[in-house]
This record gives sequence, structure tokens and C-alpha cells, in this order.
Amino acid sequence: MELYSPPRLVARLAVIIIAATLPLSAEERSWTNSSGKTIVATLVEIAGEKAVLQMNGNNFEVPIATLSPTDQEFIKNWKKSDMTDPSKDGEIKPNWDSPWPKLVAVDIDQAIEVIKEDEAAKEYIYASPHYEFICDVKLNTSVVKRFSLLFEATNQVCRELPLGMIKPFREERHKIHLFETREAYIAKGGPPDSAGVYISRGGEGDILIPLTSLGVKKVGSNYSVDYDKENTTLSHEIAHQLTDADYYAEGSRGWFTEGMAEYIANSGYRSGKFSLEDMQKLIARVTAYGDNGQGGRALGKEFSAPDLHEFFTQSYESFLSNAQLSYGLSALLAYYYFHMDENKDAANIKGFLKALKEKKTPPELFEPLLAGRTWDEMEADITKGWRSRGVRINFQ
Repeated sequence: MELYSPPRLVARLAVIIIAATLPLSAEERSWTNSSGKTIVATLVEIAGEKAVLQMNGNNFEVPIATLSPTDQEFIKNWKKSDMTDPSKDGEIKPNWDSPWPKLVAVDIDQAIEVIKEDEAAKEYIYASPHYEFICDVKLNTSVVKRFSLLFEATNQVCRELPLGMIKPFREERHKIHLFETREAYIAKGGPPDSAGVYISRGGEGDILIPLTSLGVKKVGSNYSVDYDKENTTLSHEIAHQLTDADYYAEGSRGWFTEGMAEYIANSGYRSGKFSLEDMQKLIARVTAYGDNGQGGRALGKEFSAPDLHEFFTQSYESFLSNAQLSYGLSALLAYYYFHMDENKDAANIKGFLKALKEKKTPPELFEPLLAGRTWDEMEADITKGWRSRGVRINFQ
């Protein structure tokens, strides 16, 4: 869940990605394993049969079965407190059949609602159609309207992508926490070198952002939007907030969740519009240092990639250990499955996502994606597809 600007800082990237799972109201507690060893850490996520704990700013996975009965009961209750997936109530029908969008746009004149302005508590809440912006400083609605376009446009992309997602259609507004200063942002858990962070708790969560990342600057006693500093890469984190929890399961978390977020974030956003046919920004992001010389993966037009099956089934910790390659390759894979695979109708990736919804696990999970191919044959197809577009992927 990467989101920051300085290029070529892989180590700092990993720190930001790790911090993206920190819960907003995290509480430390003692944890004891079967050997009697005790640590003080925070539970931030459940990943299959493992608990993701955070200690001293670092995340690590612990098999739940190795924890004490008291700890296992805590995890059980923690999972029960998660929000229920509304797809189970039958009211929201997932979008699988719409045509793939080319240009996605939202109304630039959307209304902004003032929900709360409490000067004593320093809490100011503004709302666009699908978001609540909880800020520690008062803003003009014209300023909120300007930066809310990025959030609403990203939401609209996730609605129009025929990938069966439910979360973009929820009636409840998604929460965005905004901070006047970077110091306040960092104090609430924002990584120091990041532009913003998605905070997950069992597949649900909020986004934290310093106002500077949205191009909001103070002019006298008021605030305005600095258009030259608008940070469109925030759409990566917004996409994470809108991605269904099912898609974070084993075999998908990492390559697909990050690849789709990179795909959206690099689809040519401008003033409430995304162009999903613009591939050049994504290629520049992966092969060089980005279209503006910042934030790119710098993999080059030819690079070596790991065995595809191993890449798909590795742990998220392993995925993050080589973040530049993992994020760059995932972006190319997402684009391939969306636009280039077999009949170019995204049928195989849709079958894969439906298998995730059905709680299937590897190796059965990958059958729709393979579509009768061996892993070597699928690697060859991916290599051929991208070679025709000027990028050479050499799978090991």
C-alpha cells in the first residue's frame, strides 16, 4: 500500500507500506506464544490463519495456533467486530458485465455538505457524495470541492470497472482524516515520508492525509488549493479503501491488490477524469522514474522477474521485501489481465476474482486465470504481450 514521492528509496517505501495496516484506534496488549514468550504489540490484521502484529513500527505475522488461548479468544472477538460485507444482504449487485470503461468522469460541480464545524474541539467535517472529510482545521467548501474530485473520481472508476466489487457502492460514506500539518499527521500514525496512508482493520479502514498532499495551502488566514502540487497518486490508497476484503486473500493479496491500485493511480487523472486507455503513464511509472521524474519503479524496459507461480503465492512480507520490482511487475500484470489476456475481455481475471468471492484457495483458485495453460505457458503469453509494447519481462 505504497504512497510517497521520493524516488529510489526502496527501504522507505517498505516502511510506508507496512504502516498502511496500522489501525486508527490501535491498542497495545500483551501477547504470549506456546513457549511462554510475551511481547507487547498491536493486532492490525488477520491474514488467513495468521495474526499481523505491529511492534516498534514493524509488522510481522504470527500463526494464530501458536498463541495462548486468551490471545486466540481476543482475535476471535476482534474479527467479530468487523463490519459485515453488505454483499450478503442481496441489496448490492456486483458489477461483472459492464463494458470496460475508457474515460471515467464525475461532476465537477458536486455539492459539498458541512456536517460539523466545532472550533473548540478543532473538528470540522465536510461531505461529498461518497466521502466524509474529517479535518482539524476549518476549510472553505470550494477548497473541499476541488480536492474531493480525486476521491469521487476514483470511487467512480471502482464502480465502473467490471470486477465485481461491492465496497464502492456502499451507502455509508468512506472516512478521510485530514491534518493541517505533517506533524499532526505523523502523530496520528502517518509515515513521515508518505503523502498519505490507508489504515486497514480486517478489510475495513480509513485514510489519513496531510493537507499538503492535496495541494491545500494556507494563504493569510484562509486556505486555497495549490494546483501545481495536487498529488494524484493518492488514488492508489483510495483504491485500497474501496477494494473488497475478499480480494486480499492468499493468492491475491499483493500482486492483484497492489497491481489494481497502481493501474488506477496511473490512468491519467486530471480534474475529475480518469483515462483508462492511457498506458504511457503506467509504463513510465514501471520502467523509469515516473512521467514527472518522481516515484517510479525504475525497472527499465527489460528486467528479470521471479517465477510467476511463486510470485502469486508468496507472503505479503516477501512481496514487500523487493517493493520496487513487486509493485512494478504487479502493475504490468494487472494491465495484462485487464486488457491483453487471450480474448482481451478480462474474462480470466474475472473468473479468478469470482473464485476469491467463493473462498477458493490455491491451487484451485488459479484455474480460471490459467485457463488451461501451464504456468510456463502463461508466463510466455505475458512476455509476448508486453514485448509487443516495448517492455521485455524475463521470467526466471
